[in-house]
Amino acid sequence: MSNMNTALRRTLGLGLLGTLLLSGCTAPTGTADRPEPGKSSNPNTQTPGSAAPAPSPTAADPQEELREKAEALADEMSLAEQAGSLVMAGVSADGASAAQIQALKQQGISNVFLRGRSQLSHAQISSHVAELHDSLAANVPADLPVWVATDQEGGFVRVLQGQGFSELPTALEQGAWDAKRLGAEISELGGELADAGINVNLAPVADVVPASLGTGNAPIGKFGRQYANNAGDAAAAMLIVNEELAQAGVQPVVKHFPGLGRVSLNTDTHAQVTDAKVGDDSTDLEPFAAAVDQDLAWVMISNARYTRLDKANDAPFSKKIVTGLLREDLGYERLIISDDLCDAKQVSAVPVGQRAVKFVRAGGTMPLCVNESKALTMAETLATQSGEDEELAGQVREAAILILAEKLRLQR
Repeated sequence: MSNMNTALRRTLGLGLLGTLLLSGCTAPTGTADRPEPGKSSNPNTQTPGSAAPAPSPTAADPQEELREKAEALADEMSLAEQAGSLVMAGVSADGASAAQIQALKQQGISNVFLRGRSQLSHAQISSHVAELHDSLAANVPADLPVWVATDQEGGFVRVLQGQGFSELPTALEQGAWDAKRLGAEISELGGELADAGINVNLAPVADVVPASLGTGNAPIGKFGRQYANNAGDAAAAMLIVNEELAQAGVQPVVKHFPGLGRVSLNTDTHAQVTDAKVGDDSTDLEPFAAAVDQDLAWVMISNARYTRLDKANDAPFSKKIVTGLLREDLGYERLIISDDLCDAKQVSAVPVGQRAVKFVRAGGTMPLCVNESKALTMAETLATQSGEDEELAGQVREAAILILAEKLRLQR
């Protein structure tokens, strides 16, 4: 993909410029006065003519340490436990039943998505979430957290709508705010989610919808889910959202890679949704590349097919897109989550269990399934098939390591 290095350099410069402009060119919180590693904060510690101090031992790379700890934990898990640890299962935001929670526990699942729309209060949601944490804690080693996710973008996409949760407008309206207001509003949202025990938000949207398409883009533009109609402004707002959620202790997730802003149909309700415009040189990639450089967010893969990138496979099943474009070309190293692979019409021709297998084979980390019973099938299929396939077993182990590393990162 020969155009990517040039596009990436252009993107990251644009993302940095947008961030500085929006933040008033201030240094990131907590870093302005921090001395560089290996340098004294006192400029007078070495007198003229004195011998140079002996070099201090090289500090351990924190990412390598996370990786080593995650590998050790993964190797204590059975293959079935590793497989179960990959899947994120949807349960009603109004609360999972005792039978559902028991089934998730038995299958080794420790990642849950609160789906639907709920009018329950913050206190009621907090109680349900606490039950999920307590019930599924045994499926996570070393007292690491259970992931409890929801989808609080604003506007029409706001799972939690009861008393105590912010009534954010659409992302398009948020994108018109100044940086100070956007940061303050998202900081408040992040605090609400964290206080309820929710540690993952499947937001922000990084998709760019051309003004010429607008509401004709069914999945994003129709609902004003984009922050702007150009890559620069969309990236600048998205970076602020990532920062504020992360500061609150909530994992942001940018979506829908490599961009869902140019299609006309919605992959949730239609099959064969195809994008013939996005390629490795498209500006649609710029917000994602900026997020990779920022290194705060996970990345969610779109369910659409991108014929300029891979004519033969939908994006979640495309090694060219998941591994080639995102991992290798953009240099992304963290967790890759799918869009819903269970109820989405786009992927309905593939058997449920094989959707998870194909996603992991493509290089994905966490298959998301909004249907709890189908999530169990995914976990079972991953465990069974990886037990018969050494290559898949290695990929399941690698995905489990990534998930454990992310949980260790949150625990720090």
